[in-house]
Amino acid sequence: MHWLPWSTLASRKEKGGLGYRDLHMFNLAMLGRQAWRMLQNPESLCARLQKARYWPNGELLQLQERPGISYTWRSIVRGIRALEKGLIWRMGNG
Repeated sequence: MHWLPWSTLASRKEKGGLGYRDLHMFNLAMLGRQAWRMLQNPESLCARLQKARYWPNGELLQLQERPGISYTWRSIVRGIRALEKGLIWRMGNG
């Protein structure tokens, strides 16, 4: 069996790869999507529950990671940062 480097496997099929996604960037995109849903629909049950727990007096986009938050919420905050930087847009259109 001949092993190939990840860079080859992750390249587009048109370029001879298998088209695997960068899983880290894909995960950030999905986390950013959850944040986007809360921004677009702030009256949803999920958004109201998260707001009551994690940002009762502020805005979602001004959140910072802090000690004591759950792993899931910390990951969503990282997705928000990626969304702000435009990393998610570049990933899908690059």
